[in-house]
Amino acid sequence: MEPLQSLAAFVANTTFTDLPAGVVSRAQLVLRDTVGVILGGMREPEVGKLAHYAAEHHPGSVALMGHSGNVTAQWAALVHGTAGTSLEMDEGHAYARGHAAIHAVPTALALGQQHNANGKDTLTALVLGYEVAARAGIATRLRKVVHPFGAWGVLGAAAVAAKFEGMNAEAVHDVLELAASYAITPSFNTAYQGANVRNTYAGIVNQLGLLAADFYALGFRGERGGVETAFGEILGEQFDESALTDDLGTRYEIMRGYFKPYSACRYSHAALDALFDILATDPVNPAQIAAIDVETYDIAATLNDPNPLTPLAGRFSIPHAVAAALVTGSAGPSAFTPEALHSEPIRQLAARVQVTESPAFTDMTPAKRPARVVLHMEGGTALESLRLTSKGDPSNPMTDGELLDKFHSLANPVIGEAHAAGAVEQINTFTTLPNLSTLTKLLSGQHEKPA
Repeated sequence: MEPLQSLAAFVANTTFTDLPAGVVSRAQLVLRDTVGVILGGMREPEVGKLAHYAAEHHPGSVALMGHSGNVTAQWAALVHGTAGTSLEMDEGHAYARGHAAIHAVPTALALGQQHNANGKDTLTALVLGYEVAARAGIATRLRKVVHPFGAWGVLGAAAVAAKFEGMNAEAVHDVLELAASYAITPSFNTAYQGANVRNTYAGIVNQLGLLAADFYALGFRGERGGVETAFGEILGEQFDESALTDDLGTRYEIMRGYFKPYSACRYSHAALDALFDILATDPVNPAQIAAIDVETYDIAATLNDPNPLTPLAGRFSIPHAVAAALVTGSAGPSAFTPEALHSEPIRQLAARVQVTESPAFTDMTPAKRPARVVLHMEGGTALESLRLTSKGDPSNPMTDGELLDKFHSLANPVIGEAHAAGAVEQINTFTTLPNLSTLTKLLSGQHEKPA
């Protein structure tokens, strides 16, 4: 059996009882974290407008988070996928070099509502969608200009849809082949330039992945070998199909993901960790910093724009992220607002940041993503710290308390403290839920917390 066929059979045949307890627990953390970043992203002005547009023009049975509208499952997957990537805080996967959860969580929640599914079935689809997306990402060596959002994530969304439709292994395989044709042309330059079309990539392919399952049911079929063509020739330089089945069923990729404490591209996180290590032991007056050296791995070293013009560009700028953290003490969403981008103290400090590549650090990727930060103070003193991994990695995890605080910091301003607390209770008991009705009403902000 070919690897894609084996992966499709795994999707078709896996049930909730097959999932190890640790995978179930991790999936609930991924669910809560992703819901939090979606809610946080719903506050972005353009995302709010998108939600209103979807509710007006594409009404349906699926509740939007942080909004009173109900839309179709496809548009919920698009809106929530867009919101969930807008703050750059969504869960990711180092070996896939991208983000799998944002393709599995919005689609599973949308279809779970549409199918009136229980928590166990919804969580199973979420885990399997994550598995397909992450393994496709691991298998794919994307071309340097291609952003991972909008590429292999379409397969994860399609797998979720196929699972909810109860498709057999052959049908799942064919849906994935069909979905491969719906990957888009996502340029990484949009992130560097701060063009927020990039924030729509994940949402667009979420919608297309769900459409792929519908189109398959209507009789449309994809290219034989379409997955390898799309990700090994068109968007990617090579595709290692063995990654689709390496330890399949014994190693769940959701266990190897990372959570993000900062509202910035993951490539900047080791540098931010190193900076905060310095600040924890040495009080620093930013005005007395003469220069800042950041040494890191190859792709992280490309995040070197000292003068980003948009919030997205700021999130892909190590000079801005470091300078904002020094001036404000934070690398959360408030560090990347238009006001922060135009702050003269931050801009002056960002101009003193030099980002360079260390080939030795590059050789450590993707298992490690190091950075060394040196603050050169006026008078000649140098403060230095090295981080080999980032906070939130499996080897350096965020604590349960830190993850819960992150959720509430993002969710409370949108749906209120009581609704957010109720949502946490629902997610903590997700596998016992007979349906998603109470959870989704709480997440919309339109439902009182149960007594």
